[in-house]
Amino acid sequence: MTRPIYVIGHKNSDMDSVASAYAYAHLLQELGEEEAIPARHGELKPEIKFVLDRFNVEPPEAIEDVYLQVRDVMRRGIISAYVEQPLFESGQLLQEHNLGSMPVIDAENHVKGTIAHDDLAKLFFNDLDPKSVNRIPLKRDNLVSVLKGRILVEGRRTLGNRILVGAMEAETMADYVEPGSLVLIGDREDAQLAAIERGAAALVITGDLLVSERTLNSARHNGVMVISTAHHTFTAIRLINLSIETQEIMNREFPFCHPDDHMSDVQPLLARLRSIPVVDDDGKLAGYISRTDLIKAHPKRVIQVDHNEQSQAIDGIDEAELLGIIDHHRIADVHTSKPIMFRAEPVGCTGTIIAELYHEADIAIPRPVAGLLLAGLLYDTLILRSPTCTARDERAAVEFAAIAGENLEEYGQAIFTEAARDLAEKPSEQLLTLDFKEFTVRDYKFAVGTVETASPALIEARKDELLETMGRIVHERSYASFLFMIVDIINMRCHLLICGGEKAVAEAFGNPLEEGGHSITVEGLVSRKKQVVPLLTRIEATLVETSSIH
Repeated sequence: MTRPIYVIGHKNSDMDSVASAYAYAHLLQELGEEEAIPARHGELKPEIKFVLDRFNVEPPEAIEDVYLQVRDVMRRGIISAYVEQPLFESGQLLQEHNLGSMPVIDAENHVKGTIAHDDLAKLFFNDLDPKSVNRIPLKRDNLVSVLKGRILVEGRRTLGNRILVGAMEAETMADYVEPGSLVLIGDREDAQLAAIERGAAALVITGDLLVSERTLNSARHNGVMVISTAHHTFTAIRLINLSIETQEIMNREFPFCHPDDHMSDVQPLLARLRSIPVVDDDGKLAGYISRTDLIKAHPKRVIQVDHNEQSQAIDGIDEAELLGIIDHHRIADVHTSKPIMFRAEPVGCTGTIIAELYHEADIAIPRPVAGLLLAGLLYDTLILRSPTCTARDERAAVEFAAIAGENLEEYGQAIFTEAARDLAEKPSEQLLTLDFKEFTVRDYKFAVGTVETASPALIEARKDELLETMGRIVHERSYASFLFMIVDIINMRCHLLICGGEKAVAEAFGNPLEEGGHSITVEGLVSRKKQVVPLLTRIEATLVETSSIH
């Protein structure tokens, strides 16, 4: 099974993250990395849906984390037994395939239990119990199957659970025969007739011995099944014992896991049980997993785009094999166990870097890729107005627009119109975390959310509600400060909501706190990366100084 390479942006992936993941995965595929898969985290934002639809692009795969899951490790197409299958056949499967255990399923593939070598051993010892000897649940088809028998006469009598070996005088044997009994017997006609007369439901004639016409006629008249087998009595008894349905001795209470379970959660179970079935939400068999599978497991492979900070990465990145990073932000807390491809450059958008990677590989940028990369560039640079926009971004925008057949200003305005379409109705926490990143400066954690819109008044009208929600988030996640940027892309200004360290933030920006003490307005403030993140160190220093005074 091939191991995918997930190309993915930061949590709650934005336009640049989705575009860059799609574009770079396509480039890798062109370079022969067929396992490259574009991925995203979180719900698709309206502007992203708009762009994907515009260029007929399937949304990148949505993944919640990159922890190693059971589905990444489990074996599919595994050997299993059926509940009604003779125990003899189940034992053969365990032996032939060198299995310690296997699942037992019904006709609809639902897992009903498990069976192991230990269960067969228990069956042998149980047979030594005087209370249980000679009594097992008998099934016609299973008997015929395990004995490789020939049915000489079909019976009408109901099989019970009593087994009797007719190794005695006919008169003596008759006293032991119960209605519904199965009698193993040779070619003694008098014993055969006595068993039929006393209510036996079936005769098993061993050693392929001949059966008289008189016995056959009596069996037909009385509705007694007659089976002939080549096996001699000793072997036939053992086989009949193994003709019971597998469900009779299977473990009905058994541990199991689901395909989406994390391997770290399943590992302790495997250490104790060696192997367990994997079932889906409907209880059907999806696979099987063992200690050996765990040893052979490989972590998921990931390439990060549009971020490099641990706090912004999808959950489970510590367990994944990080192959590369392409980013246009500051370099923060990247730690890897081996060298990786790392490309971080001071441009306004990750897509600009990826365009240059296409050029370096001498691979043409297809129209859908250009359309997505242009959307990411226009969104990140506020239609080329942001101070983060460089000459390289402007050249890339012209190139993308030519390939995609788009007008820069019209396309950019259309994207921001879609982005603003449902902002006013979104629940406060969802609005605050739509474009949300965490930053750590020494011992202090900061959060900076942002929304860029041509209609800031709709969001500013919800100021009190937003500040209340920000306060709850600060308390729950222990942030020193939570800043929320309401960016007016038309007038190029920002109404900055602040929860925590308000005075330190206002001092860092050189703007007075507004009425209520939880907001400032900053002209020209439009970039989180270039204008807010660099000030976090100054804010942290002020907070430290203030706390030491108090």
